[in-house]
Amino acid sequence: MITFDKENAIADHGDTKRMRRLFEKLEEGRNVTICFLGGSITQGSLSSKPTTCYAYKVYEWFKGRFPKADIGYVNAGVGGTTSVFGAARADRDVLSYDPDLVVVEFSVNDECNEYFMESYEGLIRKLLYSKSEPAVICLYNFFYENGKTAQRLHSKVARHYRLPAASMQGAIYQDILSGKIEDIALLSPDGLHPNDEGHDLVSRVVINLVQSIYEEYSESSYNAGMVSDDGESGNESADNDVTGTCYAPSPLTANSFESARRLDNRDYEPVLQGFDTDTTPQSCVADCFKNGWLGKSKGDKIIFDLSGEYECTGIAVQYAKTMKRPAPVVEVRVDDESYVIDSAFDETWGDLLDIRQLFVHRDKKPRKLEIEVIDDKNGKAVPFNLVSIIITMQ
Repeated sequence: MITFDKENAIADHGDTKRMRRLFEKLEEGRNVTICFLGGSITQGSLSSKPTTCYAYKVYEWFKGRFPKADIGYVNAGVGGTTSVFGAARADRDVLSYDPDLVVVEFSVNDECNEYFMESYEGLIRKLLYSKSEPAVICLYNFFYENGKTAQRLHSKVARHYRLPAASMQGAIYQDILSGKIEDIALLSPDGLHPNDEGHDLVSRVVINLVQSIYEEYSESSYNAGMVSDDGESGNESADNDVTGTCYAPSPLTANSFESARRLDNRDYEPVLQGFDTDTTPQSCVADCFKNGWLGKSKGDKIIFDLSGEYECTGIAVQYAKTMKRPAPVVEVRVDDESYVIDSAFDETWGDLLDIRQLFVHRDKKPRKLEIEVIDDKNGKAVPFNLVSIIITMQ
């Protein structure tokens, strides 16, 4: 078993009020739901089976540590996706379960720039200030070969909201650089996605953080319950008060993505002029290329009337960037501007659920969005798969 730096694996303890509330529910044997939201690592990529991925192993630790509680498990990992999509789908894929804890993991999918700092903050705010007010833990993964990660910007958001955070880079990167871990293939065949040993390590890094918070909670609960010399019970400190909401600062960014909304064929009916509705059943959240619309031939068009409740300040197009050939090309028109999207994907590992951000931070007003197939490769192209439209409302 590969060891890790337990101290540096904890990027931040944060404000543990919501974690303490979670522990109280667990110790009382109440119903609790734990959700994991992220990309391919959370989905369980390269684990041999769903029960060997890090998310399930963290869930198993909670089950073993709190046997009286009825603990639900939701894995909302979708490979190849960023916090932009996370913010857009959090309502349906996570918050609909009224979670008590959400572990968020996007640090190898987001780039380290202001755009993804804003989308990550929007996701965090959407989770924190939702009806169920879950505890939120940030998990920072990294590329084992070069250390690449969005942790620097994600951690700014986490510290701003005083969130507990666990860092894989802090846990093992120095051991990789020093040669203590001689072969990263022991953890990851491709330098990014963990195998079973790697997923076990990620789970232990997350559990290390949770255990540390739980030990503090247990110690403070014990001290608060001790009887003083005059026969009075000890008073709980303000830090041990698990009632009320968490720290709620103003946003660090323009924060458009807290309002992100995803429109697919389950909740929106566009005007179809040649496009067909994709009615193929979706097997699970990771079966992510479903519930959209398909444009097969040159001239096929789909029109979105973004007025009324759909008035927006930003628009993104989510589509399948495909390995299949030939791939179609579409033109997107909105606000008297046009954008060309070539759906051909040059990688070989599979299709990508891509997002083309057209704009953000514009005036909120009604808009008409049109998407038209302009090149079907002489009728030989595979269909253009428009999976959804993502709009921001603020």
